[in-house]
Amino acid sequence: FFLIMAKEDELEFISVNPDDDNTMTSNNQSSYNESAGYQTSIGGWLFKQSKHPSAIFFHLLFKTLALFFYVFGSWFTSNFIFTFVICIILLAFDFWTVKNISGRLLVGLRWWSYVRDDGSNEWIFESLEDTAELSPTDSRIFWWALYITPVIWAFYFIVGVLRLKFEYLPIVIAAISMSGANIIGYMKCSSSAKSKMRSMMEQGIRGGSLAALENSTIRSWVLDTLLAATTPNSQSGQQRGQNNV
Repeated sequence: FFLIMAKEDELEFISVNPDDDNTMTSNNQSSYNESAGYQTSIGGWLFKQSKHPSAIFFHLLFKTLALFFYVFGSWFTSNFIFTFVICIILLAFDFWTVKNISGRLLVGLRWWSYVRDDGSNEWIFESLEDTAELSPTDSRIFWWALYITPVIWAFYFIVGVLRLKFEYLPIVIAAISMSGANIIGYMKCSSSAKSKMRSMMEQGIRGGSLAALENSTIRSWVLDTLLAATTPNSQSGQQRGQNNV
């Protein structure tokens, strides 16, 4: 291979070693592979640690799209009604997904409520009994996304008030209301699950204790231990009484 270099109307030929060129090509290829591997390492680690990567994807997708269209919707269209409708639809999709799918798969919780005939609301909570089936990574992503989303929308509410963009505030209020409803529902559901687990543990301990006492061998061992502990005390009391006499 030869490289032709022009310098002051003269041609100068420089010989290049083909091995050096192959080495440079291999180095560039390895650098590209390393950078590509670094970019995909986070996503690969997340998908390996998660038991439900699809649920995580949709748990974050509608939140991100709603925020994106709220902030950058004017770049694509000047019709505010179109932006308003798209944001409300995305927020509704996110509310339904979190309430019925991602919460059940990622943290093993589900809640809903209905109105009774007398007009009062009744909350129904469900929880997964075997929490070993859940992934800590899924749980952390679920709760972080659930709590951070209304904080971001509250920030945009303040920005909208300061910039006097009152026409955008209904979108923000709807987003905060839907996120807040999911937060309240899952907080109550989590508290109910913890209370249920505590009750099950207490019942198991009481049941185990009663079963142990019903066993004649264990019952006799407990009685012998109690008698052995009380007998020396009574004997020492009698000896002290005799010494005093």
